[in-house]
Amino acid sequence: MVRTRVRRLPRHLYTGERSVAFTACTKDREVLFLQPNDIDAHVDNLRRAADACGCVVPIYCFMPDHLHVMFKGLDATSDTLAAMIKFKLLSGLWFRRKGLPGWQADFWDHAIRGRVDWRAHATYIAHNPVRAGLVENPFEYPLLGSIGCDLSDVILGW
Repeated sequence: MVRTRVRRLPRHLYTGERSVAFTACTKDREVLFLQPNDIDAHVDNLRRAADACGCVVPIYCFMPDHLHVMFKGLDATSDTLAAMIKFKLLSGLWFRRKGLPGWQADFWDHAIRGRVDWRAHATYIAHNPVRAGLVENPFEYPLLGSIGCDLSDVILGW
């Protein structure tokens, strides 16, 4: 089996007071996230990863078969890529203990460049369940949240 090398952004785009949006899919797009209790352990793992890497999570959205999450570095030592890797490790261990398929091997990322890009990505993440026809208003979706920030501020006026 030939493995292709994952292309990542230049390392400096993940460190410091930067924001990066990530998308991770479940293995074989297995539906694993339908109810708030399906994500409780994963939100805790997001919190642990963010804390360990000097970040907050302005917004996350667990869709049935994937996750959108934005990590924002709080200071010069923050590392958003390390936070995402740590989150996938922690939640992957949780999946394994439960006998569930877990995550695909890799994830997508997008370095947020400026206020307009930040707003566009936060809005995109918040409206994912609306576009999927799961709710009419993002605030109705129970698998949307924030860690270390006020979700209303993120969606309505960060």
